[in-house]
Amino acid sequence: MIFKSYDDMLEELEREMRRVSDDMLLQMFRISSTSGEVWSPRVDVYETTEAVVVKVCAAGLEPGQIELSISGDGRFLTLRGVRVEQDEDKSQRIRYHQLEVYYGPFERIVSLPAEVQFDRNKLSANYKDGFLKVTLPKHGQSLPKRIEIED
Repeated sequence: MIFKSYDDMLEELEREMRRVSDDMLLQMFRISSTSGEVWSPRVDVYETTEAVVVKVCAAGLEPGQIELSISGDGRFLTLRGVRVEQDEDKSQRIRYHQLEVYYGPFERIVSLPAEVQFDRNKLSANYKDGFLKVTLPKHGQSLPKRIEIED
């Protein structure tokens, strides 16, 4: 039997609470679509010494199908787009036994750390192996700096 440590359980709970709060934001700011259905891709948000990174699970999407924007106050990153199903065998399907891959319009509003200031002129995004990685570099004054002590 495998047991999780208390720290692992807290980290898992924190991730789930963040996902639920992001999903609630999505419901509040839902985009309009013909079907009314909108799905949201899964994301990881982590910080390095130089930047905050948002890693988006974007399998089946092309970079041109994704629109990114950051709010005026720098608190939220919004991802929007549409994933189109292109399976040739779709007309031959007679029954679904499991259906977990979402198609159609998507939107995800990601809360960014309030205590970190970003350099809006240096934001970047790249797409590789089904993941979109958005890098939000910190302002120079936010970076850790070694202070030399003079004799």
